[in-house]
Amino acid sequence: MKKRLLSIVLAMMTALTMAGCGGKSEDSSANDGGAGNTESEQTSEEAKPESTSAAAGSMDVDYDPEKYVTLGEYLGVKVSVSGDYSTDEKALVAYMQEKLGDVGYEKDDNQTEVQEDSIVNVDYTGYQDGVAFDGGAATDQTLDVMNNCSVEGTGFIDGFTAGLPGHKVGETVSYEVSFPEDYGAPNLAGQTVVFEFKINYIAKPSMTVEDLDDAYVAEHFDVKTLDEFKTQCQKELEEKKAEEKVKDLRAAVIQKVTENATISGYPEDVVQNRVNANISSYVASAGGESAFESFLSSYYGITKDAFEKELKESIEKGMESEMVFFAIAKKENLEVTDEEFEEYCAKLMEKNGISSKEELFKVYATDASEAEAYLRHICLCDQAADYCTDMSERE
Repeated sequence: MKKRLLSIVLAMMTALTMAGCGGKSEDSSANDGGAGNTESEQTSEEAKPESTSAAAGSMDVDYDPEKYVTLGEYLGVKVSVSGDYSTDEKALVAYMQEKLGDVGYEKDDNQTEVQEDSIVNVDYTGYQDGVAFDGGAATDQTLDVMNNCSVEGTGFIDGFTAGLPGHKVGETVSYEVSFPEDYGAPNLAGQTVVFEFKINYIAKPSMTVEDLDDAYVAEHFDVKTLDEFKTQCQKELEEKKAEEKVKDLRAAVIQKVTENATISGYPEDVVQNRVNANISSYVASAGGESAFESFLSSYYGITKDAFEKELKESIEKGMESEMVFFAIAKKENLEVTDEEFEEYCAKLMEKNGISSKEELFKVYATDASEAEAYLRHICLCDQAADYCTDMSERE
């Protein structure tokens, strides 16, 4: 039921699923409802452990966390991460080639069969029960087979490109692909469909690292020489990998600190207010109470009461890290200054393409003061997470 619940939440409320911070911001799909990966919309899932945010649209923050949380070890916790943070020559060459891919790809007449690491141009159509479904078709799409994404970086559902290797240019190939249970379109969530691909050609970068020269980088990048381009890429790569490592460390700390704490209960009034806020939003998105109940019954075979029960459990689970780091903030006397809050809001606006704080606040509540109180609260919890991360030890 929890996966089913998330599918419903995503389908009904993608406009209200911004994380307080730490969530991803990738495009969910190159075409509406197609094979795009909706991971970026799964804010409540990403919030555990990457952010301490509660579900957006749930504004009540009036509770004392110390009534419900007994903190365990939270300063100096030992964590480890296992990502690829390499910035050596091999990694640099790969990053430079990635940058060159941004300039563009061209047809490679010398390649006729798709390999595991090919860049391939296709037309595709998705069929559900033999019928092409809305948003499931596209033409002239250039795909990165190995990374299961478009060359622009838009990710696809697992297995989308998996059946292409071994097939030749000009072939039409069909195979089954399963949408995840938590996919944003309810008619596709958890469903197995058939994608038909027409392989148009295999592509190659318009330029490779081996063939680079001063003239090319000067034309396409803000540099004058190849050495300058290489130095710039090295700096960008090091910054990128450092950010990835900090992000992974922070996620590990949030998870460890939350696991170390004991949660004896939840602020019932706050939880219920958050349930009510979410239900009101879902009902409004569906077009009314009866339409929402009909949607739940038709698509998922559940009643509104059953949905509310599962939603309450989901909100309680999603509050655990928030409660723990709220308790830490109080114990350590942490405060959010106006300057820190302004910076926090600016980052949220930039990440989500929002032009003003007024517009940002409307995402979270109709009342601006309520939205501001909520965001200040989440900013404080995230500040506590940063504090614990700074004090952690690396194994």
